[in-house]
Amino acid sequence: MDNGASSSSSDARKKEKEAQRALAESFIHSGINPNTIKTPSFARLMSLLNPDFPLSVPKVEKQILKIHEDCKEKAKKFLKGFQGQITLSYEWFLLGWEWTRDYIKGPILHEDFVCLTAHFVDDNWKIKQWILGYNTDQNIPLEDLDVYHFKDAVQNFELENKVSTLLLPIEQGFDEETLAPFKKWIEEKGNNQINPHVLLIYCCADLFRLMVDDLFSEISSSLLENVRMLVCWGRCSSTNWNLMLSNLQRAVDMKSEDAFSKDEIYDDYDKPSDEEWIKIETFSKLTGCIYKVTTLVFEGEYQTSNVYFHLLAELKVMLNQELASADNDYFRGKTKQILKRFDKYWNNMFLVLATASVLDPRFKMKYLEFYCSNKEVNVEGSKAETVLDYLRNLYARCAASDIYQKPICPVATIDSEEEDEEDEEEDDYDEEQEEGDEEKEDKEGQKEEGGAQKEKEEKKPDAYKDFVLFQEFLKFEGSPREALNESELDSYLKEPVMEWNKDFKALEWWKEESQTYPILSRVARDILAIPISRATSYDAYVLDKREPPEFVLSMEPKVSNAMMCSKKWLRL
Repeated sequence: MDNGASSSSSDARKKEKEAQRALAESFIHSGINPNTIKTPSFARLMSLLNPDFPLSVPKVEKQILKIHEDCKEKAKKFLKGFQGQITLSYEWFLLGWEWTRDYIKGPILHEDFVCLTAHFVDDNWKIKQWILGYNTDQNIPLEDLDVYHFKDAVQNFELENKVSTLLLPIEQGFDEETLAPFKKWIEEKGNNQINPHVLLIYCCADLFRLMVDDLFSEISSSLLENVRMLVCWGRCSSTNWNLMLSNLQRAVDMKSEDAFSKDEIYDDYDKPSDEEWIKIETFSKLTGCIYKVTTLVFEGEYQTSNVYFHLLAELKVMLNQELASADNDYFRGKTKQILKRFDKYWNNMFLVLATASVLDPRFKMKYLEFYCSNKEVNVEGSKAETVLDYLRNLYARCAASDIYQKPICPVATIDSEEEDEEDEEEDDYDEEQEEGDEEKEDKEGQKEEGGAQKEKEEKKPDAYKDFVLFQEFLKFEGSPREALNESELDSYLKEPVMEWNKDFKALEWWKEESQTYPILSRVARDILAIPISRATSYDAYVLDKREPPEFVLSMEPKVSNAMMCSKKWLRL
């Protein structure tokens, strides 16, 4: 009897532990705070399902930490065996707007988090974005402040010889000087034969946000309130600049139709002065140029790095055309201001973006040569040679590596097709969070408008038809290059470019061609895996820093880090 009772008790404890772990996995996957266990509704649900199951926040948190520990070892093993290059991205999440706080349930223990994410394309040619650290309240020595999170992630996951690129925020003090100690450390310690020098790149969504902020900064809150009343839009508290653009453009359109003078209903409303209308019209026209490009970059499927060069080149031309046709000093000054910011980013990013463009078989060297020869952009032709030299050197280093001699072989995974699709659709930098009802309505309205716009665009024969520079490129005829040596790179460049197809998927093409170009396809995988923006989809339109998901705000730092990191590792 004693043995039987002991065995029964042991089985009960085992089942209880399994149940706690299953609950912990469910919370990790769904982004649910373990403190949800304390809520009466959850406790009632669990009591109905299994009255004998003991609910305990500490036990579930213990299981979350154990899952993280187990999954982290698997992730380290995977990354150690991964035969490709990795980009690390840095993002600082900050709880900002006061109105957002009103909708947060429970105590706020932490208001900011630093997120370190690894970006790569796996052997199945799938884009992966794994959070390696999601930390807050850390005591970091002042001298290590700029490099601590990078160094910590590299050491924890043994990535010394795999990190090729750092994706950084703009205007947070990250530059060649501040990151020089980290670059020197990893280059000496890692001895990366493929990328001996770590590249620094900067977030494209940050560029657009700061350009919009330059235009928005002189539009006062009282002016916004007046316009809000005129065009009857909801609250002015939305943090997404594309929504702001939509409403201000509506005001501009109504003014051009003389709606405010024709209808006596507007007689009692405060209307913008002539000077204020110039500010609104300037914002609408220049932000409209930015928006044309962002819709192609950020909405829909995740865009690989090959699409950014020609789209940003188009934006540069649009802004220069607006500057040339400026009819007032305010518009001219604002255009120069955002062009100055754009040009700084463009010069810093030119090499990476142009190299990725060359590895797009729709362009190869053709678009780069066309761009450098275009009078409107005023670029030295030698830049094209610089890009080609960089690509040749990169290819030569890869060709000298035994690993890069073989085609990438897809591997069997436990992920189902449904899980893959779900994984790709998720925003890999941040979990969706509960928001106020009015903000939800704003986003739902935005998604409906976006869906309608997408359906409308799909009916067009060519989504690029309004891009002046791109239409010129389609007419551009360049002489083919003579191959000096039939390396894979020379052979690739010698072949004619593909016919233009806006729905082209670069990763799928290189996967299919990996047998033809075993070395070059690995080079392409590493370059195309470099993320040009940390934020995607509607998160790319925020006016300020992105906010952390609500469920991490009231958890202990170790638990929040474990939950954010482990989600992508659960299926390893």
